[in-house]
Amino acid sequence: MIITEDILLSCENISKTYESSRIRTKVLKQVNAKFKKGSINLIYGKSGSGKTTLLNILAGLDKASQGNVYYLEKRYGSMSDSDLAKLRGINFGFVFQAYHLIPRINIEENILCPSYVNGNKYDKEYYQFLIKVLGIEMLVKKMPYELSGGEQQRAAIARAMLLKPKIIFADEPTGNLDTENTKTITELFQKLNEEYKTTFIIVTHEENLIEHCEQVIRLRDGEIVIE
Repeated sequence: MIITEDILLSCENISKTYESSRIRTKVLKQVNAKFKKGSINLIYGKSGSGKTTLLNILAGLDKASQGNVYYLEKRYGSMSDSDLAKLRGINFGFVFQAYHLIPRINIEENILCPSYVNGNKYDKEYYQFLIKVLGIEMLVKKMPYELSGGEQQRAAIARAMLLKPKIIFADEPTGNLDTENTKTITELFQKLNEEYKTTFIIVTHEENLIEHCEQVIRLRDGEIVIE
């Protein structure tokens, strides 16, 4: 595997098959992709196209049935589960459609969770920048149930960005939001990408979610569609 200087993450011949009793379902079929440092990438497809499965494999949250994923020179398959978890904790951030905020703690504590979990100190000035640019600095002492869906998603983005990850994996991050909040979130992604050169890999069913992005990977029935 040759790693070019600007490629941060890549996958080779990724296939995924789920088996239950006598049924075998092939979700991904020989998928190849490369993601450059500091790029915004969309994985686009209809429901059932395999896009979330691909995202989870790229993020090291699921294992491929066949093929390899590389973060720089590191091949996931050569790493122990604990080493892969450490790589994720240091280098990756995650944003989900359902927000996944912890209901019993306030917004500030939710945002700071990655620091507690990974045992890494966070940059306090950067934290202040995040909550300001995300427009939630007046909300951090509130509980999740007191926030709107758009506000909860912005808090989830702050949590994902807290430790300055190299890659943000976002699974349908605007799926539950109205048009105005969707625009706010996509503009924030672009601003954070420009300011910090964070790479974004975003699963979406909206092909034009972000106008200016490095690449759009179109999936249909588990395969990349070349147009």
